[in-house]
Amino acid sequence: MQSEISADSMRDVYVFIKGNWEYQLLFGLMGAALLIGLIYMFLEWRRMKAIAAMGEGGGLEYQKHPNLGFRLRAAAPALFSLGDYNSVSHGLRDVSVLPGAWYLDFQYTVRGHKSSHNYNYGLALYRDERLALPEFELSPETLLDRAGDLVTKRDIDFPERPGFSGRYALSGPDKERVAALFTTEVSGIFEGLRGGWQVQGAGKFLIVFKKGLVSAAAYPAFIEEARAVFRAFLADPRNLAGAPVPAREAVDNEGEVAQAQLYRMIGGGAGMSKPAEIVLAVAFVGFMIAVLYALLMG
Repeated sequence: MQSEISADSMRDVYVFIKGNWEYQLLFGLMGAALLIGLIYMFLEWRRMKAIAAMGEGGGLEYQKHPNLGFRLRAAAPALFSLGDYNSVSHGLRDVSVLPGAWYLDFQYTVRGHKSSHNYNYGLALYRDERLALPEFELSPETLLDRAGDLVTKRDIDFPERPGFSGRYALSGPDKERVAALFTTEVSGIFEGLRGGWQVQGAGKFLIVFKKGLVSAAAYPAFIEEARAVFRAFLADPRNLAGAPVPAREAVDNEGEVAQAQLYRMIGGGAGMSKPAEIVLAVAFVGFMIAVLYALLMG
């Protein structure tokens, strides 16, 4: 009897939807949104698996929740101070080719009154106690940057290197030291790079990053280009303070791990991506509205 009632109910629902184009459109949109969300999540899962596979050889070690050995907020580069929260995930630690380097997903979150917004970057980080870099920032130069520099005069230009100065905006508090940092060899590396690379350095930290997460297919090139940048700065002995390198200790940074877990709980980090969450939420709310409307209309 129960199965007959269920079958009759399903037939009634089917006939009702078939006879109302509004419901056909609603369920069609919900189905499309759900399909897009599932495809997006599948692609993200496949990307994570591909990055993890890179850590099985080639001198790289994969860590889903990277233990960097320091708190992001306490680090000098300005990128790490942005937003209300930040976290790193799916890291590849360079253990043979360039020890001290990491290749990671970086995210910071800006809280709003009603919602939060996440900003994602592909990040390569190099940390070495011997480094003694002046604080600086390098980014692709835009028309807005050129217009603003007419007033601020912050951009450090090299008239003899128009290929470099025409593409990048370079700034830092100590202009003389920053200008000396960018030798012909260093600027030549950046002239040969593709895409919107940004670089920040200060003290023992050097980071290079791009907006948006790096696809699995582009990750090998991302790593090689980041290594080329790191090597260019390390090749200049003036950038090394000569301090001995302390022995690396395998100590978990519990505060950083707990912080990353908190970010994933509130919607950031390595959990479900925000677009996928929104798509699934829209599909669910649409379904509930359809059910409520059907109950009210009998």
